[in-house]
Amino acid sequence: MIKPLPISLLEDGHSTGLSVRTGGFYSETASVCLNLHGHPVKVNFPVSGALAFDYELESISVDQMAVDSSGDVEEATQFGAMGLAILIINDQTGWKVKRSWKGTTFDFWVGEEDDTLVFQKRARLEVSGDFKGTDTEIAARLKQKMEQTKPSDHLKIPAYGIVVEFSNPKSMTGKR
Repeated sequence: MIKPLPISLLEDGHSTGLSVRTGGFYSETASVCLNLHGHPVKVNFPVSGALAFDYELESISVDQMAVDSSGDVEEATQFGAMGLAILIINDQTGWKVKRSWKGTTFDFWVGEEDDTLVFQKRARLEVSGDFKGTDTEIAARLKQKMEQTKPSDHLKIPAYGIVVEFSNPKSMTGKR
């Protein structure tokens, strides 16, 4: 079964824990990355690993100004991957995110809305994006991202890793 996953959900200011502006930015950068590869607005987006599901990803419409605003494709890839990773974890768990700070060894705290300020009871999320990569490269990146979270194991909460690839849209996920 394929489930719809609208990127615009990032922009609602409620569902994922992101502000409207931050969610809009992640939504636009993900959509630009898909657009630069010539993908239609709706595209298959298989997610494998610890969080597995087949999605039909629906991007937002982007114009030339959006593409020009994301001129640094490497940066757009990273922010777009953050957005898609947040959508995946939100869809699979119902959890929301809060951005972590430098030095935590992960990108986001993940948890329920009624959790403590930084969701320390639930999980950590580390994200990576790949504009164009092979399955072998994506698997290696996921392994690297999971290793990266080890210094924060003293928190005694699960760590999720999510790598998003845009040329042949897919994601590999891990949990430890």
